[in-house]
Amino acid sequence: MDRVAYLVNSTPAYYYLLPLHFTLVRRYAPFMENLFLATEVPEHPICLQVAKDHGVTLIPLDQADAGFLASRAAALTQLCLSGRFLHVIPVQEDFLVDRVPDFGALVEGLMILEEAQGFIASARLMPCPGPKGARMPSRPLWAGITSLTDEYGFTFQATLWSLDACCMWYQALVKKLEEEWPVAMTSPEQRRNIEIRGNFAENAEGQKFFWKFFKERRQVHIGWGRAGPWSNAVYLSPWPYRPTAIVQGQLESWASELGKREGAPLSVPLSKSSSVDSVHEIGRGY
Repeated sequence: MDRVAYLVNSTPAYYYLLPLHFTLVRRYAPFMENLFLATEVPEHPICLQVAKDHGVTLIPLDQADAGFLASRAAALTQLCLSGRFLHVIPVQEDFLVDRVPDFGALVEGLMILEEAQGFIASARLMPCPGPKGARMPSRPLWAGITSLTDEYGFTFQATLWSLDACCMWYQALVKKLEEEWPVAMTSPEQRRNIEIRGNFAENAEGQKFFWKFFKERRQVHIGWGRAGPWSNAVYLSPWPYRPTAIVQGQLESWASELGKREGAPLSVPLSKSSSVDSVHEIGRGY
């Protein structure tokens, strides 16, 4: 896993989740060596704390790149420019892994990507299809994702990506967003509505763009088959976590209990802005 970067993008309103998030990763996935946090306020005490306590490398972002998609594109670009990594696992700070991942399956997925030599762009670590989908015809294992087998081609859920492919995909999303809703002609609130509440990347139009983009690049995607229709089937996946800790801007009770159990209690700041709450309403198809 030495050429795999584990990337979390966060914003001040959700920094309170970071100590628990990285505590869990270090505790249950110690093999994940290269942890990164990309944010526009890296000097914040909590960011400095996780860097010190968990060996997290901070990626400073310009305020101009603080948008939901732009921040991810900027962080991925910095990882690409470092020349250190071949793959990346981008995750949200409220995706909390609370048990040991399937290391064998992760290594197998990594080997599939490497042996494909760029033909396979990503390996989704959450089961597919989503919770309402039918059981896959075979036991849980890696299988191709197509628009016929899966409602979501692209999802913000945990996925092992080719770093180059992931970076180019997010750059393409940022370019598409700017072409359709230019910053110079769109108010910040309107842009937030489109990008986050309108789920620009994951909605129906975003899915069409995803398939077209990778068809033109002659790349495909694989994902982990679902064991069954029950919601907790997410735990039978290479990277088992319960998406998501924040629902409609509110911290789920199970996440609070998890924080207490793991020795990293969560304290929700009273000043948390509701304007960014809906960031955690996207990427929830699984």
